[in-house]
Amino acid sequence: MDEVDVNPGVHRPTEPDEEQVLGELYGEPDAYGVFRGEDTR
Repeated sequence: MDEVDVNPGVHRPTEPDEEQVLGELYGEPDAYGVFRGEDTR
């Protein structure tokens, strides 16, 4: 037995990727890699 957890889904992520979530919320990051969203001023 090589692994403690024998569940076949043990290596699948349980949460979405942070970069994917930020992109959905704020759009593409700027040149510095910062997710800024739209200007609300």
